[in-house]
Amino acid sequence: MRLTMMEDIRVAAVIPVYNHWRALHKIAKTLESFELAGIFVDDCSDAETKQHLKLMCEDFKTIILITRENNGGKGAAVIDGLKAAKSLGYTHAIQIDADAQHDLSVIPDFLKAMRDKPDYLVAGFPIYDSSAPKIRTVGRRITNFWVAIETLSMDISDAMCGFRVYPVDKCCDLASDGFWDYRMAFDIEIFVRLHWGGVPFLFLPVKISYFKDNISHFKMFRDNLKISRLHLLLFFGMLRRLTVLLRRKFAKR
Repeated sequence: MRLTMMEDIRVAAVIPVYNHWRALHKIAKTLESFELAGIFVDDCSDAETKQHLKLMCEDFKTIILITRENNGGKGAAVIDGLKAAKSLGYTHAIQIDADAQHDLSVIPDFLKAMRDKPDYLVAGFPIYDSSAPKIRTVGRRITNFWVAIETLSMDISDAMCGFRVYPVDKCCDLASDGFWDYRMAFDIEIFVRLHWGGVPFLFLPVKISYFKDNISHFKMFRDNLKISRLHLLLFFGMLRRLTVLLRRKFAKR
């Protein structure tokens, strides 16, 4: 079944890569099975990862490789991928993390939901197994609490899951204004700012597993500090938009 084209809707996958190489072929093979083009964005990875990316491109003809000269963080890589998707005529992009934590078998469900509601951001609601670190699950609850305040809503069930289908034009419009954080807090910020812009959300379950040899770039003190700073900025951003957000909230009722 062809999933990449329906009327004027075109979908590609965007995968930010920074020193994650173990699952690259697995992800590329899955995308190929769903006839999805994959835009892999190398965020200035090490030589070993670059070699695996090169081999992957030789094995899979539907892969597009973008190489960044400087490490800008996950957000910078995703934005480059979204801009590339737009320039290639794709209307939507499914973001997939390169560490293969997400159950990619749900891709058809997400793409069906996106075709049914093309103006929506279709995002993953994480279903954790026993491998999930406790600190991660607690941190998500805290973030989701603050996101509810920053959006004056419960529309965002989970703001940190990196498995999501973006409407490309909306994201590229946001990118022209710049983001406060292009690293670990990016996933949160783009959700809140898209919500401020009136983009509706739909959440679907996706299983998440933490593998024993998985590479994590999350730095406990540094990144939690940055996420806390982001929530402060988003809170004041909400206050500046308070009238608009309240008007929208009461209009829904």
